[in-house]
Amino acid sequence: MKAWLLTSLFALALTGTSCSDPRKPDAAGGAGGATTGDANGLAGFLVTNYAPLAKWLDERFEVDYKHMTPQLIFDQVPLNDIYYETSNLPVKAAAFNFASKDISRRELLKRIASHWNLSMSFATDAGGKPSAVKVEG
Repeated sequence: MKAWLLTSLFALALTGTSCSDPRKPDAAGGAGGATTGDANGLAGFLVTNYAPLAKWLDERFEVDYKHMTPQLIFDQVPLNDIYYETSNLPVKAAAFNFASKDISRRELLKRIASHWNLSMSFATDAGGKPSAVKVEG
């Protein structure tokens, strides 16, 4: 079900994006469509040239999480729109309690990764497009 939602999210986002190739350099010489997340100490965290996913990661929300566990957090709004491949999540870890009136999904995932010392990266399909966020403890 989540894989279908991820695919639908990407397809929907593609209808509103330009036809330029996000892997080609932009006018400044950088990767077109790449989001590095340099602000807020996010340099290199979940970087993607896939514009729909970059846009999704950088969308901002209000969140208020209380008593979240690694097993529950990825099913919460606004993170639950995509598929996560999880492995070796900590058991009996300290709860994640966090509130913010203005945070991006990328910033939120970075906080979660830091809180539980998790590694996050993208799994890709045969065509090289992101298919899931790999979360490893």
